[in-house]
This record gives sequence, structure tokens and C-alpha cells, in this order.
Amino acid sequence: MNPAFSLEVTHEVRPENRTLIARRLQEFNAPHLGDHPFGALDVYVRDHDGHVVGGLVGEFAFGRLSIHVLRIEESLQDCGIGTSVLDAAEQAAVEKGCHAAILDTMSFQAPFFYEKRGYVRIGVADGYPGGAQKIFMRKELVPRANA
Repeated sequence: MNPAFSLEVTHEVRPENRTLIARRLQEFNAPHLGDHPFGALDVYVRDHDGHVVGGLVGEFAFGRLSIHVLRIEESLQDCGIGTSVLDAAEQAAVEKGCHAAILDTMSFQAPFFYEKRGYVRIGVADGYPGGAQKIFMRKELVPRANA
């Protein structure tokens, strides 16, 4: 390694560094893919006391919503909250110019939840503990008529 540089490995998220690196990658990509808006896109579910009890963590770039995490507390599952969160994120993504959403989920997590909501499997990675698979999914996003 060049002695003029040093490496730092950290488990502490530093939003300003992530933003800087992402912005520079977008600038590099723009001549190849065009200039597109990008940024964070999160949806939070709060209880009556204002505590976060679930939500979605994602980002949008190059016309796609990338969903990194969707989690609802177990006691609130099967109430339609997950669907509402996903719908809200997809609609916000469409408003930012997105035409597709991508995500990955483990085989024991929620592939059927996503399939019921229009996501299709586009790839699978095997070899996870217990025989689990990582399933990659995609959905075409269409603006709502009443939005």
C-alpha cells in the first residue's frame, strides 16, 4: 500500500463518509449511466409513544429503489403493516423517478411476502448456514393512478 494513505476498518457507521463515497461513485457512473437523483429512502413505523417498532431502510439511485432492510416487530406482523411500509416506500421511490425495486431476502425470512406483492425471483445464492439461501428479487414500479 502507498505510504501516503492509511486504511481504517470500522464498525461505526459514519453517514458523512458513506455519503461522500456514494456521491463520488455516482459522479463516476454518470457518464456511463446518466445523471440520476439518489439518496436514502427510509420508512419508520412508530408506536403511540413514538418509539420505532419497525420499518424499511433503503436508498434510490439510477431509477431503482434498493431495499436493504424491512422489519416489523413480530407482535405487529400479520396486521398489514409490512405491506403499508412497502407500499409507502415504493410510492416514494416512484416520486423520485424509480421504475423498479430490488432487494434480497433469506429463504426463511420473507420471499413469499414479497412475491405476493409482485416481486419476482431473479437469482439465488446457496451455501448459507442450515441450508438457507439468499434470494434476490425485483419488481417493476408503476405510479398509482390516484397518487
